[in-house]
Amino acid sequence: MDLRPHHIGIVVSDLERSIAFYEALGFHTVRVMDSDDGSRVITFMDLGGMQVELFWYATTPAPAERGEKRLGFAHLALDTVDVAAALAELKATGLVPDDVQPRVVPPDFTLAYILDPDGAEIELMQRG
Repeated sequence: MDLRPHHIGIVVSDLERSIAFYEALGFHTVRVMDSDDGSRVITFMDLGGMQVELFWYATTPAPAERGEKRLGFAHLALDTVDVAAALAELKATGLVPDDVQPRVVPPDFTLAYILDPDGAEIELMQRG
């Protein structure tokens, strides 16, 4: 079997706000698809071969239930060599609250969790 990661789809309430957030993480827009009737826009953004597919609908769906044990998408993990430096850059943009702090998880991971504008969890992960 020849499978590789390609993208994850995320429904967003404000497309421009979400694009700005994912650009701050280093993603860049690679393709935009508009529906003929204006009912949705799909924006693909890429970061090192991994893509997020942002779905915006003219009629905003209800938010998904939050919580650690909910079904479905849990988080998007992004690897970095320095979680603290990545957090500092994101905090400087105003997109991440100042109280978000990295934590060490045995055996050798440093992790920080941030939320996108609609509450999707993003894990910043440093190994070693």
